[in-house]
Amino acid sequence: MSAITDKTLLDNFLNLIPAGVFWKDKDRRFLGANKMFLDYYGLESVSELIGNTDEDMGWHIDPEPFKRDELRVINNGDSIKNVLGQCIVQGKIRKIRASKSPLYDKGEIIGLVGYFMDITDEVEERQRLSYLSQTDDLTGIFNRRAYNDVVLQYEEQYKINKTDFVLYMIDLDDFKRINDEYGHEYGNMAIIAVSKALSMAAAENCVLFRYGGDEFIVLHQLQSVDEVEVIEKRLLKAIDSARKIDDAKIVTKASIGHAMYSKTNSLLSLIELADKRMYEMKKEHKAKR
Repeated sequence: MSAITDKTLLDNFLNLIPAGVFWKDKDRRFLGANKMFLDYYGLESVSELIGNTDEDMGWHIDPEPFKRDELRVINNGDSIKNVLGQCIVQGKIRKIRASKSPLYDKGEIIGLVGYFMDITDEVEERQRLSYLSQTDDLTGIFNRRAYNDVVLQYEEQYKINKTDFVLYMIDLDDFKRINDEYGHEYGNMAIIAVSKALSMAAAENCVLFRYGGDEFIVLHQLQSVDEVEVIEKRLLKAIDSARKIDDAKIVTKASIGHAMYSKTNSLLSLIELADKRMYEMKKEHKAKR
């Protein structure tokens, strides 16, 4: 039986690893790579790689972050772990996670060794699940879960640079009557129609949410206080109209209340004030009937 050499063992080990492994000299030029690395970039031979830098290979839209990391490894002896990045792979942009460490010989850094893994599918699946979890099944607009995330970003922006924002709480009037007279399927179609109308009426920098049932929320960052009333009227006008849904002519009306963050300085108080004002309008509407 022939002895297994260190080189044979290393070559087999490198080809077994489910990651693209590579090593470079002190000038960041490739010295070698495993088979998975070559296959990933569509290289037929390691000779196409040796002596080149990342910039020579043209794999990155912005190569500077990769270059800075590698210089840290080579010049400072740092190790970097699980750094996220993008690379161009056979005409497509892919997302990777890379780790790199100094390559030593007799205590002296002579280059670096690293590996990467493609995480494109993982990231896209995570984004897809995030989108699904934050999207209302019926209307396709943001849901209450998304509101909880987005409003925190608005609050953070206010704390950073005092960019004020307004919250509109919208509730359809007598929506139960639509369900009772026409059925829940018509009610669902009415909700869809209203969400489309609100999406069209909302300014470009408004964000629309279905908060639950027949309740909607609109968030808007303010450039001027005058916008508050203008947008409120526009939202109400979009809802207060007759709609032909299937064969039925359905009239939708709504009540709306607003609150500005600068007047409350609390997300809980913000939504409570908008909700209170919305119900005040709802009482006025009932009194007129």
